[in-house]
Amino acid sequence: MSAQRTAPPRPPGNPKAAEPPRQGTELGARLGLTGESATALRGALLRRLLATSDWLALIAALCLATAATSTTDIGVLFWATLFSPVWLLVVKLHGLYDNDHRRIRHSTVDELPALISASALGTLAIDGLLALSPVGPLSPGSAILVGVGAFAACFLLRASLRFLWQRLTGVAPGIAVGPADAVDTVARRIATHPEARLHLVGYLSTNPDAEEAKELPRLGSTDDIGRVAAEHGVERVVVIGDEMSECAAELLIERCKTASLGLTFLPRHYGLLGPGIELNRIAELPVLDFRFSDPPRSTLAMKRAMDLTVAATLLVLIAPLLALISLLVLVDSGRPVFFRQRRAGKDGQPFTMLKFRTMVADAEERLRELVDLDELDEPVFKIQDDPRVTRIGRLLRRTSLDELPQLINVLTGRMSLVGPRPEEEAVVALYDERQRIRLAVKPGLTGPMQVYGRGDLTFEERLAMERDYLDNLSVTGDLAILLRTPRAMIRGEGAY
Repeated sequence: MSAQRTAPPRPPGNPKAAEPPRQGTELGARLGLTGESATALRGALLRRLLATSDWLALIAALCLATAATSTTDIGVLFWATLFSPVWLLVVKLHGLYDNDHRRIRHSTVDELPALISASALGTLAIDGLLALSPVGPLSPGSAILVGVGAFAACFLLRASLRFLWQRLTGVAPGIAVGPADAVDTVARRIATHPEARLHLVGYLSTNPDAEEAKELPRLGSTDDIGRVAAEHGVERVVVIGDEMSECAAELLIERCKTASLGLTFLPRHYGLLGPGIELNRIAELPVLDFRFSDPPRSTLAMKRAMDLTVAATLLVLIAPLLALISLLVLVDSGRPVFFRQRRAGKDGQPFTMLKFRTMVADAEERLRELVDLDELDEPVFKIQDDPRVTRIGRLLRRTSLDELPQLINVLTGRMSLVGPRPEEEAVVALYDERQRIRLAVKPGLTGPMQVYGRGDLTFEERLAMERDYLDNLSVTGDLAILLRTPRAMIRGEGAY
């Protein structure tokens, strides 16, 4: 039983929101990576480290090609290394050194499309220069090894570097500017997206007489931005401009520029804007073009091909793990080992979902003792410390290992690797027309909810994430969620 359950609201003055993370800040301060001038210094140093890691990735790929192919000699390695600055130039032209401190949300997973393109074009550029050298161009096999190897090494080195960088320097402090209700929304979004690498220490109010936010302490008004930034070592300001005039916004931007603060501005109606929106101009007027269309058939075909390939491969590789879990469930609470339940699939069509059983055998009969579905405020429910969960079931739920049998549902075509989580028919019956949008695609083994908050999300937060996923469905987006899923499984936050 894994129906989603509504999370209790955080109390006002949440101490966790008020206390900044301390991890890495002391060491970062010793190295001069925190404080008033930290933004520019951190940005410059991280760009140099990323360039170094990319150069090492290329050299490693060239060494691999030299060792693996008999047609590549040491002379090719020498000349390719000599031409390696061209590789860094190609990566630079793809914008892969400038986004960490320019954007509020940035991770190595987000760079996958640009890394693939840069690796391909960089390899072609190096090979073209080698053709003009005394040693001649790479063989086709060597070129493929260099391109693929450089891409893989770049991804791994960049991800490792950013992980160590955050451990070393700590999470960047930030403040929000705006009305209390909007500040609460932004604070929760940032808290559930660790790739933002930002901790909001408080907020500045545009209306001092308004009600205070629940998630963050109020540190003053917009006139106090210089003082607050200096006192808290702020590196980024997040502005929600619902109540701000154009003149006030321009003044705030100038203050942030003078203080060398990173700035993120949330426009009005931000809930309607997503990656599928294109910004264009008519003369001096900025215009937003919306794209309304179903996912192309080619995208759906590639998504299905990835489902079949990954699900079949994983089922073979983890067969011993599945056998071990089956034995543990059997020893802990007897039969049945698997839990079967009808869930709502694409367009609400029912199907039988498989899981390892994590509750007592009569869990469904006992549900009415714990939850009255007719009295729910939202079509969602959560039961923390559910008394029906078995001992081994708690471990399986925390790590999401109980979901692994759903790979069979993926193979049969009733589920996908990535998508909105399948919900019980009784809960789906409570959906209104707006909420039924999450039934537009096949449910997923994992999805945006699983990697960003899981059970700690409210239903509206979960729906907003799933709507964004549906509006911008792509194979690269699915791949990004798959790559983030293991981290969510290991951390186990929000798993009940």
